[in-house]
Parts: sequence; structure tokens; C-alpha cells
Amino acid sequence: MLSTLRNTLVAAAVLAMAPPSTAQGLSSQSKSISEVWSKEEAYWRFVQAGDVEGYLTLWHDQFMGWPSDADHPATKASIANWVREIRDKKTRLTYSLTLEGARDFGNIVIVYYRADQTYTDPDGHVEKGLNKATHTWLKVGSTWQIIGGMAGDLPNQKP
Repeated sequence: MLSTLRNTLVAAAVLAMAPPSTAQGLSSQSKSISEVWSKEEAYWRFVQAGDVEGYLTLWHDQFMGWPSDADHPATKASIANWVREIRDKKTRLTYSLTLEGARDFGNIVIVYYRADQTYTDPDGHVEKGLNKATHTWLKVGSTWQIIGGMAGDLPNQKP
């Protein structure tokens, strides 16, 4: 299974080097892309609610990715730390998402999007962020799980 997953990831990485499509309405996208985009929206609802358990259901056990605030790649074991922090500190999150592009490779979907976020601490301190993100999703049985991803700040743009 590991070699099949590795081969699938290599194929997806090669195919992903093609330029992503420009942002389009989901009505013109495949059913798989629509399903994955619904999962991305659930991802952010889980974060907003501080729902660590729900958030972790989206991640494959072999996930590895590079969060925007990390010096090194992360695995499923640590990927929910920021959601836990939002929950524990009672931080309020508002956000908006913009789908920038997506590719459907059958059992793999890669999405590219912007996430405009505002975090408000209980004491009223506000932080804003605008990130670019990509997640690679693998269909496992009847559900989609994140197997890879990367996020980063969008410099020179005000949220």
C-alpha cells in the first residue's frame, strides 16, 4: 500500500507542475473537486469551532505537509496544534476562502486557494492573515483525506 501511495503521489506531483486553472465556479468543476471543496469548507468550520477531533478526521494517517507558520514539515500528529490553541485560548476566527484552481486526477484532487483570516482574542487583540494554500486529497474508500499540502503568507497584499 505504501508503494502504491508513493507512486500515486509522484504521479500527482508531476502532473501538478502544469499551471493551475484560473478560478472558476464549481458548477464547471468535476464532482470530485466539488466534494473536496466541501471538505475544505468543513476544514475551516472545524478550525473556527476549535473542533480538533472533527478536524483530524480530514487527515490521512501518512499525511505530511508544510504549514505556513512552521519551520519544518508536519505530520498528522502535530497538524491540529493550532486548532487546539484556538479552542483553548477561546480565539474567535472569521474567514473567507477563494478557490484559485483545482485539478482532478481520479482518486487524487489538488486544490489551490486563498484564505483571508481574522483572529480575535478574548482581550480584543486582532490579527489578520492572508494565506495561499494547496491541499492534495486522496479518495480513501468513500471519503477524501488530505495527504499533503503547503501554505504560505501572501506578501505585499493586505487582508
